[in-house]
Amino acid sequence: MTTFNYTQFNLQNPGGDNGLSSYALYFQRMMYKEAIYPTNLKAPIDTWYDKQYYGRVDRLQNTIIPDTTNLKVLTSAGRQNLLALNFVAEAFEDFVEHMRKALVVGALRQGPTANPSILDIKAYQAYSDPTRIYNDFKQQIYNSYFSSLTLNQSEKITDFKTFAESMLQYLRDLSGFIPVTKTNYLLTDVNNSFASGMSIAIDTGPPENDEYKYDNWISDPNFSFYVRAAKKFGFVVNKNIPWILTADLFSNAIMKYIQRYIVNNSLVTKKTFFDDYFDKTYLTDIDDLKQYIVSAYNNYIELRPFGQKTVRIGSCDKFRVETFVRPPLDGDVDLILTDKMLVDLYLDLRSAEAKSPLQITKKLKNELANIYTLKPNKEISSLQNAAEYINLIYRDYIYDAEYTLLNPASLIELDNQIRSGNIATVGSIVQQLY
Repeated sequence: MTTFNYTQFNLQNPGGDNGLSSYALYFQRMMYKEAIYPTNLKAPIDTWYDKQYYGRVDRLQNTIIPDTTNLKVLTSAGRQNLLALNFVAEAFEDFVEHMRKALVVGALRQGPTANPSILDIKAYQAYSDPTRIYNDFKQQIYNSYFSSLTLNQSEKITDFKTFAESMLQYLRDLSGFIPVTKTNYLLTDVNNSFASGMSIAIDTGPPENDEYKYDNWISDPNFSFYVRAAKKFGFVVNKNIPWILTADLFSNAIMKYIQRYIVNNSLVTKKTFFDDYFDKTYLTDIDDLKQYIVSAYNNYIELRPFGQKTVRIGSCDKFRVETFVRPPLDGDVDLILTDKMLVDLYLDLRSAEAKSPLQITKKLKNELANIYTLKPNKEISSLQNAAEYINLIYRDYIYDAEYTLLNPASLIELDNQIRSGNIATVGSIVQQLY
């Protein structure tokens, strides 16, 4: 059953593009979603409307990023220095070789209607570093904070302590609108499956243009062969961008490549895969925030090394303006950004990012203090134990609707597709994700 009664002309001439009116775009996107992609082929992956967190969360819905030691350079590439996870790179090279042989033996149709990107496969986009994406975002936050300070607020910042108090409050205020932690920011639309190291694009076409997808890919005489061959080597085609191939976890085809690798002296299995190939972001969230505050202060005093304060002269109602120097950091970071302060900050941010689904009670804070002290997981630090407990509480909540920007003028560089609004519990999202 479809949303609209699509005509044969509609189906053969899809016109979805971001420049359309709202209704026309809705019609075209629904038609592509419901009726354009062939139903007789291996089911594609839909990262727009269905599995949007694929490769960004593990089976327990922890936000993850690839361990970069497992990345490998792609040989069959139209651009230099493209990377993917090692098993993905190997599967891709075998897939490319298979398609080359298919062309030689005549299994692929040639001619003016045949897409050269299928006849001569090369990678044009692959791994995109999520840490770099997050670092760019943190710089944008700082720029916004710096430009938003009033003269009065700036005068109150006399040293690292007063700066930290100001900056932490700004982060708390911001986190109700835009995720501040790496764990939640990387689940917004600024990130995608390329950050997983498991996706490779073999074309540079416009992903928003349905006509391009239909004319160059879906209606191509070799498209069904391409999809079936990709499946044979452990890849699934992206429904909305059919030139993107993504590792099909945990299909038998891709497991043949995964199980070639040894991590921690053991062969990688379905059970160990995420621990072997990915890092959990919550384990570094608190340290990221701490280092961010330190770096932000260093930037601040570089740009504003001097401040001014108004001082009363004696007992008279006379005042003078004095200039003071904001001091550099001098080993007082841990005395000011205490572990308790950082844990409280992380709890507040994760709660605000999830639209405060639970009340932060004294009992909860006592539990966190006990976990920090007892360190039940001896393999990680006290701060990481606290972060793990906080993550356990809030990982059931993932942003799903549009974020609104606090200050469009000062946050103008932030991605305008960030979304805000309702929380979606993700038991159903993660279900059948892998």
